[in-house]
Amino acid sequence: MKKVVICDSSLKTIGLDGTNILSFKEKLEIAKRLSELNVDVIEVSPVKNDKADEVLIKTACNCALKPIISCIAGSSAEEVEKNYALIAGAKRKRLNVIMPVSPVQMEYLVSKKPALVLEQLKAITLKAASLESDVEVSLVDATRAETEFLYSAIKTAISCGAKTVSLIDIAGTMLLDEFSAFIKDVFANVPELKGVDLIVGASDVLSMGVANSFAALKAGANGIKVASLKTDNVPSIVKFAAAMENIGLKQGLDTGLNKTALKRIAGKISEIATINGEKRQVKESDEKAETLAKDLTSAALAKIIKKRGYELSPEDNKKVYNEFVRLSGKKDVNTKELDAIIAANALQVPETYSLVNFSVNTSNVLSATASITLCKDGESISGLSYGNGPVDAAFLAIEAITKRHIELDDFDLSAITEGKEAMGQAIVKLRYNGVIYSGRGISTDIIGASIRAYLGAINKIVYEESK
Repeated sequence: MKKVVICDSSLKTIGLDGTNILSFKEKLEIAKRLSELNVDVIEVSPVKNDKADEVLIKTACNCALKPIISCIAGSSAEEVEKNYALIAGAKRKRLNVIMPVSPVQMEYLVSKKPALVLEQLKAITLKAASLESDVEVSLVDATRAETEFLYSAIKTAISCGAKTVSLIDIAGTMLLDEFSAFIKDVFANVPELKGVDLIVGASDVLSMGVANSFAALKAGANGIKVASLKTDNVPSIVKFAAAMENIGLKQGLDTGLNKTALKRIAGKISEIATINGEKRQVKESDEKAETLAKDLTSAALAKIIKKRGYELSPEDNKKVYNEFVRLSGKKDVNTKELDAIIAANALQVPETYSLVNFSVNTSNVLSATASITLCKDGESISGLSYGNGPVDAAFLAIEAITKRHIELDDFDLSAITEGKEAMGQAIVKLRYNGVIYSGRGISTDIIGASIRAYLGAINKIVYEESK
């Protein structure tokens, strides 16, 4: 029985088409569900928001002990080192060097001639291999590449240390016999592939992704790329698993997926990313920061605040407006900064719970643990919890102390100063009885900032309840 390597690309492709834009918590939840499914590889997206994405990837590394966490290597030696640092704590990790190989992709994506593309492929792969023994090279638009150039690219990748080569089809126009012949020709012309995993990402733009994936496996490929979220880039993991259930054994193939939980878990992942069956668009708490007009009236700003889910008193609206006017006189203020203004100026309440101390431990072998001591009415109360990463463990420990579970609506991290000792700002938004309560924490320690922000929001909820 041939074991098929399953690489899930959901977290790598989220948001690329403007849809399925998810929050930190939702991305982490998908990573946990994929680990339960027993996929072999979880591919994560490139870092855009340095702090938040950094915490996401590091937390995913802690909660996914069995799957390989595959991170895009980048296009320079500096990016390779930076991205490797994100996954360094993972029990199993991989750097993925992505390179276009068709004439059109090389011209318009990297603006380089074939010879220079090979030089860059060599340099990045060598750099990745010097940091991590498990290196994958993904050749994009491989089915439309010049065959001799494609073979040269594969040979270059292997000679520089790649243990996995992925051929990514983005056209999706090949029929079964064409796709099978394409894979067979690659094996025939690149004998160096012996001992190297060949993974195929078959486009599903014309709904032929599952069929072409099977054709590739029968032609000698070791694994395929799938996605738990609906996308045209690769086949659906549910559809591929259903095909495996019907014809996999006959073809001598097995995936090792958790079949009994597949539909339940995949359904949960789909539910996270959709609303009423439609792809999620950008929601208020996940939107790209939009610059606010400097001449907003207090009434207009109050409407924006309410639209974002906050219920503020006239006094708090006035405080937020005054701070907005002060800041907008110096710089442009965007919607994310408005959240920070609200967290820092609105609903400022007495501290029911204050932080005494915390200790957080994390590793790539055991679940993260957090021990937190809070003070309430002069009495110290301690809580200990396990979690899928240090932030999750800390929040769960606070829940244990306060004896309340409140929905985490959004969690945002950003740097407010520069340098190695940069101050980090955490904004936590909790949804309680349909109302958003936000907290803000600042520290050189992102875990400490996150804890203080969470406590700030909790204190506001407790105060409102007491009233």
